[in-house]
Amino acid sequence: MRTCSAIAGRDFRSFFLFPSGYVVIALFLLGNSIVFMGDVFVQGQPATMRSIFDFDVVLLLFLCPAVTMRSVCEERRLGTLELIAASPASTTSFIVGKFLSALASLIVILLPTLVLVMLLEVYGQPDYGEIASGYLGLLLVGSMYLSSGILASVVSGSQTIAYLLSVFFFVLLSLGREALPGWIGPDAWSVIKPFDPFLRMQDFTIGLVDSSNVLFFILLTSWFLLASIAVLETERRS
Repeated sequence: MRTCSAIAGRDFRSFFLFPSGYVVIALFLLGNSIVFMGDVFVQGQPATMRSIFDFDVVLLLFLCPAVTMRSVCEERRLGTLELIAASPASTTSFIVGKFLSALASLIVILLPTLVLVMLLEVYGQPDYGEIASGYLGLLLVGSMYLSSGILASVVSGSQTIAYLLSVFFFVLLSLGREALPGWIGPDAWSVIKPFDPFLRMQDFTIGLVDSSNVLFFILLTSWFLLASIAVLETERRS
């Protein structure tokens, strides 16, 4: 537990030591502000964050891998991964520490957008249950993106490749969901469709917290983390 906390704390602090951390936060807030001013903060529009949450599912898909692409690749490049492998620290503590650090960074990325919620309160009557549900959905979706990014960083020797690997699968599902049914057939699409984070997120944006959606994100996040542990443990023993 102490090792896990030490790794999480070290990585979380390092997030703010590089300009990339501040760039990710700024880009996320900028993107949300543009959507807010253009689609939400308009006279006659309902006081809701739905369009922002829909936008954030896409934006996080590209920003979360930027948070995790260094997680293991950088350790391997600096040679510290070998030192960790030779230490008594468990692989599980290492991966969980990396994930907790990334999750804390995600929370920091989301926090500035609460200013937009305050603006909604000033000029409208927002449904805070719906907003809380939307943020819960973003945390769950973001956790899934982060865990997949950690796995990509484990299996890759390059930060760039880790980033692209993390993004590719979900981009294929999300951006190609209109075309894929015609390419692969309805039967194959019915198997792939439940993995589309956009579809899973839709309930959260309207204030509906479906336990099956929550369980889906938790299980998939856990699977990515367990796969990361298994791959790294194999490397450690070889």
